[in-house]
Amino acid sequence: MNDQFILHDELLRLQEDSGVNYHINNEVAIRDRSDHDLTRYLNDITDKIEVSADAIADPLVCDKIRSFLKNFHSISQRISARLLDILLSAFKTEIKDMSDSLANNDKEELMAHRVYLEIYGFLIHWMLLAVGQKEASGGTKTKASKGKGRMDDDRGWDWSTQKAKAFDLIACLLELKLTKLWTITTERNTFISLFTKPAYQIFENPASAKSGVVTSKVFRVLGLCIKHYDHLLASQMTIMQNLQYWEHSAESMAELLHYLVDKQDYTQLADEILRETSNKEFKDTTVKELKDTPNPKTFAAFLLKLTELSPKTILKNLGLLIRQLDSESYTMRIAIVEILGMLIIELTEHAEDTQANKDQINRFFDILEERMLDPISFVRSKVFQTYIRLLDLRAKFPKRRHALGVLAVRHLQDKSSSVRKYAIRVLTKLISTHPYSMYGGELDLEDWNKRLDKLKEELQNVTTADQVPLPAPAEQEEDVPADAAEPQTDGDIEMQEANDANAAAAEGDKPEQQESSQDGETEATPAAPVVVSAEKMQQLTLMRTFHMDAIQFIQQIQGCIPTICQLLSSKSKAEVLEAMDFLVVAYNYKVKAASEGIKKMLHLIWTKDTSDEGKGVKMKLLECYRNLYVDMDSNLSRRDNVNNIAKNLIQLTFNTTLAELTSLEELLSTLMAEDRISGEVIDKLWEVYGFSRGKISKAQRRGAIIILGMLGKAKTDIIVEKVDLLLRIGLGSLGKSDLTLARYSCIALQRLTGQKTKKDRAVYEGIRFSMSHPMFTKLRDIVETPSKVTEWYSMAEQAINTIYLLGEHPDVLCAEIIKTKTTKVFGQGTPDPQNTSEGGGAGGELLGESMDVDYDVSMSQQVLPVPQQPLHQSSSELSQLLFIVGHVALKQVVHLEIVEAAWKRKKAKADAEEGKANNSVEEELEQVGGSAEDDIGDAITHIREREILFGPNSLLARFGPLLTDVCSRNRDRTLQITATLALAKFMCVSSDYCEKHLPLLFTILEKSTDPTIRSNIVIALGDMAVCFNTLIDENISFLYNRLGDEDTLVKKNAVMVLTHLILNGMVKVKGQISEMAKCLEDSDQRISDLARLFFTELATKDNAIYNNLPDIISNLTNSTPRVEEETFRRIMKYIFSFDFAEKEKQAENVIDKLCQRFQNTDDARIWRDIAFCLSLLPFKSERSFRKLLENLSTYQDKLHEESVLKSFMEIIAKGRSQKQPKIELKNAIDELEQKVEQKSGGGMAKEGETEDTAATAAASSSTTAPSTKTKKRRSLAKPTKKPEEKKKEAKTRKRRRPVEEEEEDEDDDDDAMEDVVDDKDIEEEEDEDDDDSAMEEEELEEGNEAAEATTEDVDETEG
Repeated sequence: MNDQFILHDELLRLQEDSGVNYHINNEVAIRDRSDHDLTRYLNDITDKIEVSADAIADPLVCDKIRSFLKNFHSISQRISARLLDILLSAFKTEIKDMSDSLANNDKEELMAHRVYLEIYGFLIHWMLLAVGQKEASGGTKTKASKGKGRMDDDRGWDWSTQKAKAFDLIACLLELKLTKLWTITTERNTFISLFTKPAYQIFENPASAKSGVVTSKVFRVLGLCIKHYDHLLASQMTIMQNLQYWEHSAESMAELLHYLVDKQDYTQLADEILRETSNKEFKDTTVKELKDTPNPKTFAAFLLKLTELSPKTILKNLGLLIRQLDSESYTMRIAIVEILGMLIIELTEHAEDTQANKDQINRFFDILEERMLDPISFVRSKVFQTYIRLLDLRAKFPKRRHALGVLAVRHLQDKSSSVRKYAIRVLTKLISTHPYSMYGGELDLEDWNKRLDKLKEELQNVTTADQVPLPAPAEQEEDVPADAAEPQTDGDIEMQEANDANAAAAEGDKPEQQESSQDGETEATPAAPVVVSAEKMQQLTLMRTFHMDAIQFIQQIQGCIPTICQLLSSKSKAEVLEAMDFLVVAYNYKVKAASEGIKKMLHLIWTKDTSDEGKGVKMKLLECYRNLYVDMDSNLSRRDNVNNIAKNLIQLTFNTTLAELTSLEELLSTLMAEDRISGEVIDKLWEVYGFSRGKISKAQRRGAIIILGMLGKAKTDIIVEKVDLLLRIGLGSLGKSDLTLARYSCIALQRLTGQKTKKDRAVYEGIRFSMSHPMFTKLRDIVETPSKVTEWYSMAEQAINTIYLLGEHPDVLCAEIIKTKTTKVFGQGTPDPQNTSEGGGAGGELLGESMDVDYDVSMSQQVLPVPQQPLHQSSSELSQLLFIVGHVALKQVVHLEIVEAAWKRKKAKADAEEGKANNSVEEELEQVGGSAEDDIGDAITHIREREILFGPNSLLARFGPLLTDVCSRNRDRTLQITATLALAKFMCVSSDYCEKHLPLLFTILEKSTDPTIRSNIVIALGDMAVCFNTLIDENISFLYNRLGDEDTLVKKNAVMVLTHLILNGMVKVKGQISEMAKCLEDSDQRISDLARLFFTELATKDNAIYNNLPDIISNLTNSTPRVEEETFRRIMKYIFSFDFAEKEKQAENVIDKLCQRFQNTDDARIWRDIAFCLSLLPFKSERSFRKLLENLSTYQDKLHEESVLKSFMEIIAKGRSQKQPKIELKNAIDELEQKVEQKSGGGMAKEGETEDTAATAAASSSTTAPSTKTKKRRSLAKPTKKPEEKKKEAKTRKRRRPVEEEEEDEDDDDDAMEDVVDDKDIEEEEDEDDDDSAMEEEELEEGNEAAEATTEDVDETEG
């Protein structure tokens, strides 16, 4: 056997044949044998090897073992495992024998042991490779054999223990002096390779690589081979290959290098690997599909793991690795950024505090700050994540904290939502880890300024013993940087020392400071500076620096809060959640500006959460408010907690708008529905509301009833139990003196009607009370109480609402109120009580009683002549009367709907109880004569249309002429406002009344100088459009005109009303929508945001923007006054961002229509606008470019205009930037580019025409009604230029090159800041019907048939 077995040749045969065709001289049939036969073979091998390990040299024994290995995959796991145990046992014996021979130094025995070891090594090598292959294949099932007892036991077999034992024996062998056996290097390397190949194979299998038992043994084997057997180069090559092809091997390779450095004290391999890694060129695999290039993801994971295990190794080679910051792969740049952060932590916490380490840390910080300019958002996000980890360190790095704050504030406006999210998180971490905790950690700017002023004053009154000059005066010190006044120290590294000194100065030196200040006060003459020690002077200086740094930090935080409040409306949920966390933390640290952000968070209560429970915005908002205002503090007593919670809830109502109160109501009712507010807090709120033993502020009492009304929305019992208190306080003497309190008391009473369930879709009747209930007496009394304050109107509105919500016959009571109020206004006696009706139900009192007034009005409601003397005594009294009349008319309509629903419900219930038999006969009768429900509906409609405002016995009908007369002739502002509002409410009752008085309302809308009146009319027109769609749709232009109103409130309401009407399909989208587009660039932030919201929702409608695009562009380009060019571009850029022309056919139509507009105008500004709109289209297909080529004749003579040419070059660049374009697309782009360059040069040639020709063309263009030929010449005419200017411009044209494509805008999902528009000064737009004027101008021009045809196509598409 000695002569037959040559290790090198056997390895080649095994490698070439893969073991399948491996030739064995004395091969034994294994494949078809039963387990019994195989066990017998194994017993035979065991008997021979156990006697002597030298028996392995016996050809029969060795060939039988090789026969097993050749058929390894066809035998059971049990047989395979036993075979490996036999080999390892014999191998262990052989190693022991060889060790003894080495000790005896017997050369003959050593040569024999060499052969035995080669055979054992070869067999174990083959066995380990076979086991690895079997594990990688998932355990191949054994084939069925003829034996009955054969079982498939492959599944679940764990080879880890046996592999660990094998590598442990190999390590024992390698620790011996094998150089005495293999003196030749090549032969020794061949023998060593028997063990290194299976070792590296372990790392190729993810499951084996994670087995700590096996990998620790493998590390030991490879460590011995590398350190003692010249395996360095081979291992370096293998490790690099593993990192390139096996992603899971990153951690294992790092652990191997760490083992060599830590256990073997061998750093050469790690240095070589890191050097080779630093020289590699990593590509961005996300953009290009590259083969045979290093995988940046694996190498990045390897470097991070190695940094975690052995930071000193990375630190030593960082000078080489830092090159990867210039790598094309952002993954490697991210890894280097994270490594820098880990090294800063290592140097800060575990390294010595030397100047070299401090300088190195500062260099690392400089690199991190530079990386915030990385073009990839992932890198910038990773920098912020690294900083978040560094902020948890004990060392605070004050200078670096300030620089980080500046970066975070700057990147709150980053285009990536991920970067913005981490910027907010960094700012939150800066607050929670700030070093200014001397006074409890609160960041109240006023308190810190007071402390700083006190310190400055104290510094002016002290000096040192050696007459050191005093610090600069306070006025100059404010401009001195914080680090200029302190001693020359390393501020970043020694912040902890400064904190210690500050604390000592605050605690130990305060008494001495106070004594010196008190001594100075007692002296009548100015005190001389107090002499203090140099140490104390330094402490005071550090204290001043400390306070100045704190103030600078607080100002930095307060400055970023407005931007973070804007991010609350971001489309990114993660960004909104981070903004909420920041505001809560800032509020807890007493940053005053955060309170405004907490209020703005309220509006998030209307957010619709996704299915992610606990992660939604709404859930987060409820959690924040619960933690801030509702949850109890464990450090306080229960009574104190109840008082604090009640106080917090009341303070939420201070200085709030109606929108904020509405959102707060939804939030608190949600919390109440979840039983988050205890009954003790509710009792405390009632106690505050009903407090009468002493003085209490109006704001607190109001706040208490506001909160109680909100909580009562969720649980009616809260209000039911305290009705008497409400009547006594809110509607009693306190309510009469504070009408705002009475108003909110009425709102609280409205909760008695109960809540409508979500399942009940019908009109909700609510709980009704008898008209004899005391509350109605109180409500009538407070409405009739004389008052001249404006709060009366809002109180009266809620009082009437309460009457109609809770009363069984509200019209009866309201009729009495109107009569009484009318008597007071016009000075008549008390109405005859006999005229009071006892019924009322469906409006009997308001409809069935006449009333004596100074003049009678016929049913025609004719306007009487102006009386010689005023009929009323007070304009304020008349205003209140008209307000009541108008609001009662509106509420009466709502009441009629409730009555109709109640009658129908009773009728359906009665029919169901009767259960008539002749259902079929009744159905036939209903089909002929109509059902009972139809009769009820018709009756109610008749009452509404003809009785309320036109009935001969109607009370409200008497006020119709009065309203029109007051609206037409009165000049008192308050009376005019209430009369116009009442007229608008009357018009919402009856379509006939509305149609008759619409001209008057439109006249007031156009002529009134009072923005409140115009705003009320705009809102009323929206309500009328819901009730009487046709009437308003015909006159919708009056509503569009208000988009150009000079008052922002009117304009805002117009935007909101039109948004509601258009998006809900109540009015058609017409060409006037261009006025809404102008609002995108309005100087008022709210208006621009509302306009953006409108177009965002309109884009979801089918082809809505696409169908109206021609009209939008036409009206914007032809409007008077003309929209500024930059403003026009921003508007169109936003509109085109909705990708409404995604389909090829739509894109072609838009291109065709825009190109046709070129030939219908001679205005260069319009050329530029049209070309810019073309450049905003996607141009994704060849057909779009072909359409441009087909229309070349329409714009070829306009390419001399620089901006037009630039837009077309952008189109060409956009087409070339597409990934993997088709050949047809490339050809179309090349052809278009060639034509554009050719025509632009031709255009310049035409400029060289004689001045006479140009003058003739210019003259022809100035005629008012040109002929067709003259117009064609005019389109080619150019402004007259001097010869020198012509030559200069021609040279410039020749030198022009295609412009590069501009950077694309960020995606809508990634850019919440696009919803925020900077404030701009925009000229006020005049109220003109731009659409009509544009149409008149187009009709005057000849050759407009093409444009009209395209408009008809659009209308057909919309239809």
